[in-house]
Amino acid sequence: MDSPSPAPSPGTTLHGRVLLGERVDGDGSVSVYSGHDTVTDMPVTVTLLEPELAADPAVAHAFLGRAQTLAALDAPNLVRVLGDGRDGGHVYMVTEPAPGKTLSEVLGGGEQGQRYSPHLALSIVADVLATLREAHGVGLVHGRLTPDDVVMDDDGGVTVTGFGLVGVEELTPRTDVHAVGALLHSLMTGLLRAEDGEPLRPSSVVPGLPPDLDMLVANATEPNPRYRPRDAGQYLTLVEQVLRSLPKPSEEGDATQPIPVVGAQTAQGAGHGSAGPGRDTKAAPPLWRRVPVLVTAGVLVLALLAAGWTLAPEDAVELPDLTGFSPEMAEVELAALELDLSFDYADTYSDDIEPGEVASTDPAAGTELAGGESILLSLSVGPQHAEVPDVVGGTENDARNLLREAGFTDVEVVQEHSADQIPGTVLSSAPEAGETGDRDEAVTLHVSEGVIVPSLIGMGQTEAAEALVGLGLSVSVAEAAHDTVPEGEVSGQAPEPGAILPEEGTVTITVSTGPEEVEEEQEEDAPGGDSEGSEGSGDGGVQEEAPGAACSGQAWSPRTVYDEGDQVHYEGRVYEARWWIQGMPPNAGGEWGPWSDQGPC
Repeated sequence: MDSPSPAPSPGTTLHGRVLLGERVDGDGSVSVYSGHDTVTDMPVTVTLLEPELAADPAVAHAFLGRAQTLAALDAPNLVRVLGDGRDGGHVYMVTEPAPGKTLSEVLGGGEQGQRYSPHLALSIVADVLATLREAHGVGLVHGRLTPDDVVMDDDGGVTVTGFGLVGVEELTPRTDVHAVGALLHSLMTGLLRAEDGEPLRPSSVVPGLPPDLDMLVANATEPNPRYRPRDAGQYLTLVEQVLRSLPKPSEEGDATQPIPVVGAQTAQGAGHGSAGPGRDTKAAPPLWRRVPVLVTAGVLVLALLAAGWTLAPEDAVELPDLTGFSPEMAEVELAALELDLSFDYADTYSDDIEPGEVASTDPAAGTELAGGESILLSLSVGPQHAEVPDVVGGTENDARNLLREAGFTDVEVVQEHSADQIPGTVLSSAPEAGETGDRDEAVTLHVSEGVIVPSLIGMGQTEAAEALVGLGLSVSVAEAAHDTVPEGEVSGQAPEPGAILPEEGTVTITVSTGPEEVEEEQEEDAPGGDSEGSEGSGDGGVQEEAPGAACSGQAWSPRTVYDEGDQVHYEGRVYEARWWIQGMPPNAGGEWGPWSDQGPC
């Protein structure tokens, strides 16, 4: 390991280009600085690996690798990575500053009683999950998401910042799911810090919130990661399902609540996927690929104007035809004109120009330029019309991904009852597969409807049953001893929280009967047990043994969590787990329960 370099101070320049400002954040592994790019004269944000870690080649290599993966990630609402590198002992990443305020600031630091309406809170969380879904797809975990890492601009747009760049092996996508669940709780309650160790339920802070919201938050904030949605994509599907079920928000917000709702005017901008091609301008290409527009004639022009001269028409320069140019080459051409030009970018459809190349300019090619004009470069995103992919039979989440890859970003979902398809399955699409669709128009998916299974662990039997019946589900009850769960409370359930069932589907709950009476069993086994069992003569001795005594392998325990495929023996028979399960005896649940009877030992 190399000797650590001293931490940089404000005023340090990296690679002769990025000037460090004040340190604004840090977590022990990285420090975050404000910065300034001296070449483009733009503000930037610089994340520096702490000197002790930067001196470790393996850690530095992993940091730069994650930064480059983040830069290549095509995710919505993600802060844009401009570059990364190593300057001496300093290992760093440069990003654009995120415009706006963090959600911590918007909520008033948790001290002003500010909160969001459920509809807007879910919309914000959906934006965050859409970003994390893409990150999880390439193996990236944020790892430290808090309201400080989500920035909202004046139009309601959301930006996710603060991705952990120093890998921690125990972090998984379920870590981010827990953080998003806590974030949703903060948005709806205004509490930035909630007690850890138990599933969060926002209705305990804001009475009257719909049960589905409690369910969403509790499922994500389960202390045991096994019981959470597996990743951001699965949790996003649940969030979108609940979001569709909520009534449309009024412009005045929820006036029945004593806690004021934050910014009703931001509701329109907080939804994900709201901007399509040709509707909004976007920033110029990444920092390291930009060529600054040089202004070498500016002083001369100002001097002539000060002297009372005006530029004659013959002094004007025509805008060249930039059609088919890459953004970089277009900037080089504009710089060669030596005029004080500014420019911006927008997306546009084009049947002839390759995606990413200049399709048109405003003003048009051949327009005379006298200096100081603003040039809009419209970049092709491909044809406006594309073939709709075949998504029928897949999940809603997979359908959205396929449509996005085909260029369709506006997707509407209609839920329908289906007697033969599991919930969440795409039944049909409009336009249909193979038809040509307009990428500016919505694709409608008809999806089989279902009910989200809530987390019931720790509830009383009556409370759990009422919750399920209220959702239109049936209840099956089994009993089992449990060392830690009090008698009468739910110690296990199948299927798991977050699963989607059809209406009238059955959820089996295991209710604790308290600890096993170990002393009584020992007393029953003691008299004559050794003599008859050791003799082993006749069938009578075998019949008097406890059920399952002749079985080999793992015996079932109510405290053990079993995964799909695990086998146990119980009362003389072998059972195999169909999915993860805890607390439910193998002989409970029947034919459709979580255990499959494999026969006697």
